[in-house]
Parts: sequence; structure tokens; C-alpha cells
Amino acid sequence: MLEVEKMKESRENPIRRFIMRGLLIMAVLLSMSAFGGEGESPASWRTFSLQAEAGLAAPLLSKNNPPDVPVQDLPPAGVKNAEAKPLQPRSPGDSAYTEAADPQASALQKVSDAAVTTNQEAKPGKKTRVVYLTFDDGPSAVTPQVLKILQEQGVKATFFVLGEQAASRPEMINAIWEQGHAIGNHTYNHNYHDLYSGFTEFWRQIKQTEETVRGITGVRPQLVRAPGGTFGHFDNTYFYLLKQAGYEVMDWTVDSGDSSRRGVPAAEIVQNSVAELDSPSVVLLLHDGSGHEQSAKALPAIIERYKAAGYEFGLLDAQSAPVQFRVSAQAAALQRVKPSTAWISANIVPNAELFAPGKPLALEVGRLETVLKPGEYNFRDGQYSVPLRAAVERLGGQVGWDTATRSGKVSWNGRTVTLNSKKQQIEIVQPDGAVELKTANIQLIGSSLWVSLRDLLEATGHPPLEASVNAEERRVKAL
Repeated sequence: MLEVEKMKESRENPIRRFIMRGLLIMAVLLSMSAFGGEGESPASWRTFSLQAEAGLAAPLLSKNNPPDVPVQDLPPAGVKNAEAKPLQPRSPGDSAYTEAADPQASALQKVSDAAVTTNQEAKPGKKTRVVYLTFDDGPSAVTPQVLKILQEQGVKATFFVLGEQAASRPEMINAIWEQGHAIGNHTYNHNYHDLYSGFTEFWRQIKQTEETVRGITGVRPQLVRAPGGTFGHFDNTYFYLLKQAGYEVMDWTVDSGDSSRRGVPAAEIVQNSVAELDSPSVVLLLHDGSGHEQSAKALPAIIERYKAAGYEFGLLDAQSAPVQFRVSAQAAALQRVKPSTAWISANIVPNAELFAPGKPLALEVGRLETVLKPGEYNFRDGQYSVPLRAAVERLGGQVGWDTATRSGKVSWNGRTVTLNSKKQQIEIVQPDGAVELKTANIQLIGSSLWVSLRDLLEATGHPPLEASVNAEERRVKAL
């Protein structure tokens, strides 16, 4: 009997196991169908999915297994974080879990987002490194050598020129400009005693050099470099007023040392010039003034070293990030006399307009015509004012200057006209010798005499006939 029961039990065991397996499979299928479609699975399911996509091995939540603090590890290669779908918040009462209801899901989403950000930051675009070659104190007999090397190497540079050198070598200024280099202002005579005795003298030299360069190239340089650099020389007044007047002061980041003493050898200049090849931006100080033949000799090797290090060669302009030394305690303690409010109003304020964008002013006088570029004229309260020399000489007249009376003397159209900035008066000598005095708005800005365009035209026998403005230009026609 016992053996019969054992045989019966052995036959029933496979049947029982088959039934149990079937029931288990049905339970699993019913359980999965209850979870719904994509996007509506329980939070634990979704948490696991996010962990898997982020390359993390985190167990499901339970009261005995709280979420760990997320660690911002990069996902393994091949995981596309951008495809991970963020948890969508649900409205109150929604049966599905929300992000707020599942702290680990929220934390893991932050990990996923951080991984995306880290990946993006880990692959930045290759940043360009730039070197700005700058040459001070020229032009001189060394400048042609420098220009030849730059042209052969296909490199541009910025020349901070001295006004007195520019006046004596205008052909060199033309060569610098025509070859596509930039020109900056390095004052007129480089005399430290004069330049740093007070701001007004520094200003006078800046304007004198500016007019010299403008007369040669037709363009006013906005970049200014202080002889010897600003450290120990500039106080806050220098920096502030030059900025307000429209200029950008530019020192340097690397000194070639070519002016540290007389006859610095080329090898030493090269060594000093490439001392910071790991810097993303270099403003290199060199000189092309008289006696700097070794600087020209060193230039090919300097260029070669920067090229080999992957640098590009840039041109400085008024939009370049300024490089300026701090104000030293020595300069701040000098207690120089500051310009008066009246002087600032007459010089600094209107000077900024010279560099303001705008339309050119065409002057059509008789059978002659010239164009003043934006910045070469002012337009305020419906009135034009122009620099006397630029307007008259371009239209065939002649202009002289009387320093004692601060007056400009114009010979034009058979008349002699004197414009006195002290008296704010125009003296007109007619062809028959008759003299006429007329009040006029005359301003001395830097070394230039500015006058109302209407007053100038009427005084010289060219009364205005018509003024117009269109999309391209402003135009004044006169008899």
C-alpha cells in the first residue's frame, strides 16, 4: 500500500509542478499588464531604468535601503545621455508616481543632467591662442626692416608711433598703413618730464600726434600707449579722462627687454619674448625706434616660435580687451593738478564724438567737393562744426596758425579770414580791404581749431544753399 501511494505521488509531482509553473507565469503576465505602457511604470521601475541609462548600479528603493547620495560620475562610452527622458511632473491625484514622490528618481535625474553637462564641458572647442606684436618709438630707419620681415612672414602688427617721427617720415606711416598694420598713438616726443608733469601736457601731445597721423592716413588712432608704460606714470585722472575722450590705453603682458639697455643682443630678445608661451593671449612689447636693429634681427625667430606654439597673430584696436597696469602708490601720491571742469567740457567731452559712429558729411562748395568722415565733424543742436584745417585745405584753401593769439588765418576765395578762439570772433578782410568782425563759435580742441560750418562758409564767401540727409550721408551745398 505504501508503495502504491509513493507511485501515485510520484506521478502527481510533475503535474503539480507543471500547474505551479503555469500559475506563476500567469501571475507575472498579469502583473506586467497592470503596470501599463511606457511612461507610466512605477517609480521604482523608472528609477532602475534611469540608473541603467546613466551607467549606475543602484538597488531599488525600500525602507531598509534609502537612496545613496548621487555621485557625478561620467557615464560609460556609448551611453547617450541626451536620450534619457526626464521625469514628467504629474498633477495632484494622478495615480502615477511624481518626481517629488520619488527622491531617488529626482536625484538620479540630476546625476544624468550633470553627466550631460560634464560631457559637453569635457569637449570644448579648441580655443585660439593669440599674440599681438607691438612696436614702439618708430618710425625710424629700423621700420623698413621690420615691415619686410612681417610681410615675408604673413604677419600683422601694431605700431605705436611718435608724432615727431611720423612727421619726419610720413612715407613710413603710409607703408605701415598700406600693408594692413594697425597704428597707435605713443605721444609726440616721448619726454617723460613733460608728459607726466600733468594731464593737459599729455593730452596736447596725444592730439598733436593724432592730427599728424590723420593727416597722413586719414584715420585717427584710438589706441594710446604711454611711454614707459602706465605703471609709475598714470594716476586715475589719466586713465579716466582718456577713456572719456574715446581712447583705449594699452600696456603689454610680455616685455622683450629690447630697451632695457643699449645693444641688447637678438638672442636675449628672443628668449624674453617667448617666456610665456602657455598664455592664451600675449601682448608683446618690441621697439622699432632708432638703434633697435637687434629687435629686427630677433623678429623672425620670435615669429617662428609663436607659430610653432600654435599662436595666431592679431591686430589691436579700440575693441580689444585693454591691458593696463595698476596705478602705483608713487603715481597716486604725486598730487598733480587736475584739469578744470571748463577744460574737460571744452576738450574731453567733444573729443569722444570724434570716434562716434555715424554718416559722412559731404561738403559741396562751388565746383569742389570733399567728405568728412564720422568723427571729423560734429552735429549738435542742428548745427555742424568742423575742424578748420581739414575743411579748408581739402577745398583748396590755406590755413596758418598764430600761437600767440590762438588764431587760425584762412586764405580762400580771394579773402583773408582770421578766426580767434580767445575772442570767439571772426575777422574778415574783403578783397577791397574792408574789414568786418563777426561773433562765432570757435573752439580749440587739442591742437585743432573747430568752427561752426555756417560761420566759416559765410565768412569765406560761400554761403550755404542747401542741407540734406539720406540713408548714406549728410550733405551741405554752398555757393
